[in-house]
Amino acid sequence: MAAGDDAPRPISLFYSYSHRDEDLRQKLQEHLAVLRRAGLVSEWHDRNIDAGDEWAKEIDRNLFSADIILLLVSPSFIASDYCWSVEVKKALERHDRGEAVVVPVILRPCRWGLTGFARLQAVPKDARAVTAWPNEDAAFDDVAGRIEALVERIRVERAPTARPHPDPLPQAGEGGTRGSVRVRAFKDLAVFRDGDAPWFPEMVVIPSGTFLMGSPPGEEGRSDDEGPQHRVTIGYRFALGKYAVRFSEYDHFCEVTKREKPEDRGWGRGQRPVITVSWLDAVAYCEWLTKETGQPYRLPSEAEWEYGARAGTTTPFSFGGTISPKQANYDGNYTYGGGSKGEYRQRTVPVGTLPANPRGLHEMHGNVREWVEDVWHDSYAGAPADGSAWTDGEGKDSSRLRVARGGSWYNYPRLLRSAFRVRYPPGGRYLNLGFRLARTLD
Repeated sequence: MAAGDDAPRPISLFYSYSHRDEDLRQKLQEHLAVLRRAGLVSEWHDRNIDAGDEWAKEIDRNLFSADIILLLVSPSFIASDYCWSVEVKKALERHDRGEAVVVPVILRPCRWGLTGFARLQAVPKDARAVTAWPNEDAAFDDVAGRIEALVERIRVERAPTARPHPDPLPQAGEGGTRGSVRVRAFKDLAVFRDGDAPWFPEMVVIPSGTFLMGSPPGEEGRSDDEGPQHRVTIGYRFALGKYAVRFSEYDHFCEVTKREKPEDRGWGRGQRPVITVSWLDAVAYCEWLTKETGQPYRLPSEAEWEYGARAGTTTPFSFGGTISPKQANYDGNYTYGGGSKGEYRQRTVPVGTLPANPRGLHEMHGNVREWVEDVWHDSYAGAPADGSAWTDGEGKDSSRLRVARGGSWYNYPRLLRSAFRVRYPPGGRYLNLGFRLARTLD
């Protein structure tokens, strides 16, 4: 059956390989043909470059847009200067930023265990080279099965909910409850609400202060976009949500504003963090809540978010140099900094399930990534040093990529670090992405 206009886009595969292994690449493509015919994947390799095209630009363009990058590993692949110094380097950088998944496919026996991608799960089973199997078709079928499972996992996480954005918000509906709390009376780290209505969030007063934003060059799992590390002084108090916004809160917003409720993947609503909401949805919620309460709610700036997440620490996580699934919701099959493996829940958990950081904020690491106000920049060169959002004057109608923070239920632990950052289109809705509120106090 032909895919309709509303069908999810295919997951894109990029083949990084040596031309000496072209016959093996073609055999792998034959085994993946069923995914291609089903519209689940699209594939690209350098034989797709047309005459007259600038080959290096075409390779970069497709490498930087791929969802899955297959490294077809062999002695020839490792010996190739271009594969090794260009494609592998860029692929691992995208993998470490959480933008793509890199899969080593071991074609022929070689000393690949000494490479930078040896830390990644390789295929076929037990990383036994395809040519070492008694039957190469059986080996490639094993590879195809594992890629099919990965494609489904990526579709679950990354495919936006196909739902149009509603018209601009009306004024707050009848029955609105406006708050009158005098926030300046609260002490630092106090928890408050702006009224008694059940959809009013619990907020934590964050004190002013100075911190080092970004990660040091030697931090495990660091990406270049986390630097240069720089000092930020937040000379004002503000409030952050004790929890990410819940489904119960967001569903009320949808009911009173006549918006379609977001998908929950069958995991439950209520106290779970809302997911499949875009940056635009999150901004609309902040605008509605501001009108409903009479108080200035908004998304946090990227600096405010990291300041709240670090909670006075300089370690990769607010819990220290490592993290465990008892502290955060992520893929517990993987470890960081000598930590131990643990549970992989494969979905969100209700907010407040896991321990708070030293500032009383729950699930700043893992569960869902969280939208912030800033537009994306590839580094902190020129970033504000006062805690304000770095937007380049772009308004909410801009198509510029927006930043998300915090890691999610789906991610490896290195992607939960306080300094880790990633970007998404502002209209995208994803199963691992929600938001947390900020509120201006002073």
